[in-house]
Amino acid sequence: MKKLSATHIEQLYAFTRAHFVDYYDVQTELVDHLANGIEAQWAANPDLDFEQALDIEFKKFGVFGFLEVVEEREK
Repeated sequence: MKKLSATHIEQLYAFTRAHFVDYYDVQTELVDHLANGIEAQWAANPDLDFEQALDIEFKKFGVFGFLEVVEEREK
């Protein structure tokens, strides 16, 4: 089974920052969630590349992406 590399983890942190998640603790939770989801995607379909698996996982957050998660943190 494919596993995420350190480079992939850094890309996930950059991805969360690019989607307006400024809090490191929230970034870490999201990176962990995305990483687990990506590895599950790879277990089901090993032919997916990293970007495809990330896209599938990010779409699960809906239209507003990480906005609701960030708003909960700000409360």
